[in-house]
Amino acid sequence: MADDLTLRIRAITLLLAISSLLSRVLGYGRDWLINYEFGATGATDVYQASFTLPDMINYLLAGGALSVSLLPRLSALYAAERAGTGEADRDGLSHADRVFSIVFTAMLAVALLCVVVGELLAEPILRAWFDGFNDAQIAQTVHLTRIVLPAQLFFLSGGLIQASLLARQSFRAMALTPLLYNFGIIAGGLIGARTGNISGFSWGALVGALLGGLLAPAWSARGRLKWRPIWRPTDPEMRAFLWTALPLMVGVSLTTVDEWLGRKFGSSLTPGSISWLNAARKVMLVPIGLLGQAAGQATGTFIARLHAEGARAELAQVLGKSLAAVLGLSLVLSVFLVVLPVPIVGILFEYGKFGERDTLAAASALVPLAVGIAAWGGQALLARAFYATGDTWRPMIASTVVTLLMLPVYSASTRWGIAGLGASATLGMSAQALVLLVLARVRLGLDVPTLLNGLGRALVVTLTAGVGVALVDRALLAAPWAFLAQPRARHWAETLVGGAVWLAVLLVVGALVDMPGLPRRLQPIVARLRPRKGR
Repeated sequence: MADDLTLRIRAITLLLAISSLLSRVLGYGRDWLINYEFGATGATDVYQASFTLPDMINYLLAGGALSVSLLPRLSALYAAERAGTGEADRDGLSHADRVFSIVFTAMLAVALLCVVVGELLAEPILRAWFDGFNDAQIAQTVHLTRIVLPAQLFFLSGGLIQASLLARQSFRAMALTPLLYNFGIIAGGLIGARTGNISGFSWGALVGALLGGLLAPAWSARGRLKWRPIWRPTDPEMRAFLWTALPLMVGVSLTTVDEWLGRKFGSSLTPGSISWLNAARKVMLVPIGLLGQAAGQATGTFIARLHAEGARAELAQVLGKSLAAVLGLSLVLSVFLVVLPVPIVGILFEYGKFGERDTLAAASALVPLAVGIAAWGGQALLARAFYATGDTWRPMIASTVVTLLMLPVYSASTRWGIAGLGASATLGMSAQALVLLVLARVRLGLDVPTLLNGLGRALVVTLTAGVGVALVDRALLAAPWAFLAQPRARHWAETLVGGAVWLAVLLVVGALVDMPGLPRRLQPIVARLRPRKGR
């Protein structure tokens, strides 16, 4: 059973990873367009800062985690329906649909109230948070913030609908949501850029949230989910949901807070610092989206099912295999960014008004951020595993403690600029991942020896790839070829040659040491490479 689920998780992870990759490509196009048209300036810092208050409201309402908060309960109800032991329909709704309607009605009302309050109090809140901005920057930040704020209504509504879809192992809407959202931002940005108005990106974000955040899951749920407004805030089902979601609402995690802290402390640094840090984060988040988040979404769904069925042994096995694969591949991916930060940032962003100085600044933050990719991916998967079992209190309490302890570290790190902020993020996320790992061993029975064995194999591949890429890159830069004097040509040469060496090491050495996460189709190749017994 565990092997069958592992194969299904891999297939779904691949689907979500492809979606994440396409979303990152669109996200890159969005950021490329912003940097090309406006560069890394105070104006782009303001645009990035304008998402802070909407993100805070989304986090306060657990908007990004509402699906995992409701998922365990709906999974149990659907399992009871499949087994024929569910409650009879009442008021024309199944038990699952009735629970959804109660939670949806109450949370939508709360979200509407928060958005209205945010619109009214945007200026004093943003002025207190971004104490490094002048009056003109605060005014523009408030203007852009008020455009984006209503998007949280769409994300919250869609997040709850996603819970019903995920409980049925339906992932189509989840794959479409980020694509439509980023497409909306790009479309709005293209329109706004023609008039030199950066607010076009904000309007595009609002439309993208409507299309991807709400309409895509609502369309996928048609015929599967019934809803009607039921105002019962004291209903036992609502209280049970709040008990699960409350830690996600009142607790804090560096997964989200790190970006807020980067904007806050970056506002007091050199103009453009927030934009440089954002560019570095976007590069760093690509492998995290491909591995940690995609695997976490896929694994969490099946862990919720196994937990509802009481299959604890299979749960621990599935979690151990998935975590070993995510951490191993994350380590190997991170070394590529650590060795070649400047050419990678240069290829991605050095166009238009985003110049060489901006590339060097963003690369200085990318190196410390990339070191923590495995920690980011691992904690994402572990957090999803806990949420899938209905345990949100322990991981969120642990994450909150780590975040609070890291606040003075972030503040002190500004003396080293955005590189210091990047290092703070990696240090804090590593601590958060370690705490969740210990909790997973105690609460979910995680097989640590198997995990360490997989990490040891991945470290062999990581070190080999890092040394190989660094040596080849040094030899390439020492070559007396005239075209390497051109920055763009040099960046492409370093990335392509280094990437080829990195990929070869990953496939060959990774297959030889049987690194977790690599496709099983490599096994016949390994059999030919390994010496046979008796020779």
